[in-house]
Amino acid sequence: MNKINYRERARKIIELSEVFSQKLIEKVKGQKVSTLSCEEKELLDNLRSAFNEWKSKEIYFQCVCEPDLVDLAIYEIEASKIKYTYFLKKAREKDLSLK
Repeated sequence: MNKINYRERARKIIELSEVFSQKLIEKVKGQKVSTLSCEEKELLDNLRSAFNEWKSKEIYFQCVCEPDLVDLAIYEIEASKIKYTYFLKKAREKDLSLK
C-alpha cells in the first residue's frame, strides 16, 4: 500500500496555487480596477481570502505533531483547497482567467 506524503503534496499544491494567483493578479492589474464590476471585485477579494486561508492552513499543518491534529489539518487544507478552486473557476468564468 502506498503511503501518501501529505506534506509534500500540500507543498506542491501551494506552490502551484501561488503561481496561478500571481498570474491572475498580474492580469487584473493590467485592467483598470474601475472597469471591474462589484461582483468581480468581490470575487477577487474572495479568491485572495481563500488563498490566504489555504496558506494559513498549510502553516498550521507544518506545526502540528499529534496524529489527531495532523488529520484535522489535512481536512482543513483540503477544504481550503476546494474553496480556492471554486473561486478560481468562477474568476475564469468571468474572463479573469490566466492566459
